[in-house]
Amino acid sequence: MVKPEIMDDILATIAKHKTFMISSHVNSDGDSIGSQLAFYSFLKELGKNVYIVNVDPVPARYKFLPYSEILKTQIEFKNTILSDKIEVVIILDSGSLARIGEEISAQIPSDSIIINIDHHSSNEYFGNHNLVYNGACATGELVFDIIKHSGIKMGYDRAICLYTAILTDTGGFKFTNTNSKAHLISAELIEAGIKPEYINEMVYDIIPYKKAKLFGMALQTLMVSSDSRIAWMSVTNEMYNNTQTKAEDTEGFIDYVRSIENVEVALFFREIEDGNVKVSLRSKNSAHRQPINVKDIASYFGGGGHAFAAGSFIEKPLNEAIEIVLEKVQKAMN
Repeated sequence: MVKPEIMDDILATIAKHKTFMISSHVNSDGDSIGSQLAFYSFLKELGKNVYIVNVDPVPARYKFLPYSEILKTQIEFKNTILSDKIEVVIILDSGSLARIGEEISAQIPSDSIIINIDHHSSNEYFGNHNLVYNGACATGELVFDIIKHSGIKMGYDRAICLYTAILTDTGGFKFTNTNSKAHLISAELIEAGIKPEYINEMVYDIIPYKKAKLFGMALQTLMVSSDSRIAWMSVTNEMYNNTQTKAEDTEGFIDYVRSIENVEVALFFREIEDGNVKVSLRSKNSAHRQPINVKDIASYFGGGGHAFAAGSFIEKPLNEAIEIVLEKVQKAMN
């Protein structure tokens, strides 16, 4: 449970200051974007000056969210914020400062107050205030708690952002982090006027043709281990170039791999610009075996996440990265 005193401290800090920066992890997802936009709206209602800045722009599937046009990349941020003194930095959904990218972390004033709000068990408690609870289904749940604790009405705009955060981080309410509170919060957000069918359509049912082409290429790489317990798929920079796509277009690919019959651990590898690799890992319950904790595997390679969903960067070419991660997963299974 989240201690009310922590939220009191965060709200007191917010009350004392005027200018804020909000940021989240690289390769933004629904939870990070939804949480940021909801918190932005909350601070604006309190009369604050607020900037949202990420390394990456808002993924196309989340541009329907209120305030999405406010978010700036680090280049835009650097060129427009020089006249303002950032007093408080709010980092959402990131286990460490490194996760927001050096481009952003290097611009945080040394004397600013950092508020760290996250639901990852690997969180490094890097803030002056740390609202970290790994029992939350999403960071959006914690943002919801803070807004409720403040006494401010949730409202439609914040509701649609937070519902998107919870929807996506629970895999459409399918993952093991889908707790009772996720449904209770969602019910309250629906009462605020949001339409779940509309959000589901925007997030999951509208796929650009170029993403479909990329997925088709990725499917050609799909492999399953001899015992059918591990499946993996990959995307190369050449595939991106051939389809005019980028990393954000791979969101959801690993869910397909995870859904394959008998698979207990799903892996998705994608090349990044420097020739190294980002690996995403997913685990699911088996009826007759102990679930594999993929966070431990990701941590071995310097990454992190949750027991059933984690990721890491690997400074190896794609084929080598696949080989060493598979070896580590197979050892964990044995």
